[in-house]
Amino acid sequence: MKALRKLFDVYRGHFQITMVRYMTYRLELVLWLTSMILGPVVFLVVWQTASRNTGGKIAGFSTDDLATYFIIVMMVNHLTLAWSMWEWEGRVRLGALSYLLLRPHHPIHRDLGENITFKVATFPVMAVTAICLASYFDARLDVEWWRVGAFLVSLALAYALRFIVDWTVALAALFLVQVTAVNVIYFFCLLLTSGQMAPLPLMPAGVQIIANFLPFRWMLDFPAEVLMGRVTPEGAMTGCAIQTGWIVVMETVRRLLWNSGMRRYMAVGI
Repeated sequence: MKALRKLFDVYRGHFQITMVRYMTYRLELVLWLTSMILGPVVFLVVWQTASRNTGGKIAGFSTDDLATYFIIVMMVNHLTLAWSMWEWEGRVRLGALSYLLLRPHHPIHRDLGENITFKVATFPVMAVTAICLASYFDARLDVEWWRVGAFLVSLALAYALRFIVDWTVALAALFLVQVTAVNVIYFFCLLLTSGQMAPLPLMPAGVQIIANFLPFRWMLDFPAEVLMGRVTPEGAMTGCAIQTGWIVVMETVRRLLWNSGMRRYMAVGI
């Protein structure tokens, strides 16, 4: 219990510090939110137009279904967003990681605390935006209790998976001088196979097959499909099991990379 209280104090401290920074640099939040909203809206308009040009339905998705899907994906993307990989090259190259290692807690708690704070600070705006978009685009969602429960479980697992994968990719900075290419490849795979560009049934068959063997679909597309009722209860259980499996695999990889990276890390900077 004492260790948990100390960890709680760590997260509370990071929450307070990060919240002050966000309130001070409010333009930073505006830019983040704008980018997170514009992308789904653009894809939604494009696919709704394609749906209308093919008789109002495409690959089993009506125009209303497309609106529902992209709005849900927008919210899931916000609630699972992680960005540590974009910061680690600078931490290693400029020596900032050394200061993080001197703290009494693992650097992952710093990143997780900041990540949670961002979501708390921006969720009200995203929720209001989602409601407005749902009204404008005539999104429809039939709610069933089992779907809501399964969605919440899959959402929590999706967040854990995405954060761990992001942190694992970030550790490439301990082994490479430049990791921009690694980050871009990760972002491209996420965009292509997670359902951000389009519901996976609308993607080419090859992309659908690849998506089933990568972790990205389970971060965004799967929770959205669960909430929309496009997955059976058995399918939801199977999907959550796959998410859990990926979490175990990626956490194992993360620990191995961390231990190996710490053995070769040398503090540098200016």
